Amino acid sequence: MSQDTKLNEVKIVSNEKEKLEDVMKDLEQKVNPKPVAEGMSQLAKAVQTNDSSILLSQMLQGAKEFEARVGRPMTYSEMRAMW
Repeated sequence: MSQDTKLNEVKIVSNEKEKLEDVMKDLEQKVNPKPVAEGMSQLAKAVQTNDSSILLSQMLQGAKEFEARVGRPMTYSEMRAMW
């Protein structure tokens, strides 16, 4: 692989990263519970009812929005970074 090809790939990845980071920050703010008490309340309700969909539904909606905005499914590392 030539040096020019590597430079072009780095530029493309860099441009995509900026857009990707904006999408990730936006979704992180939308999906994650804002106050800790809200998150703990959701967790307690999920444990009491034995219903993990209480926690997973928001993440699934966020994943669908991510795919719609970015054009591909999120990677495992992106999922870990956001949720």
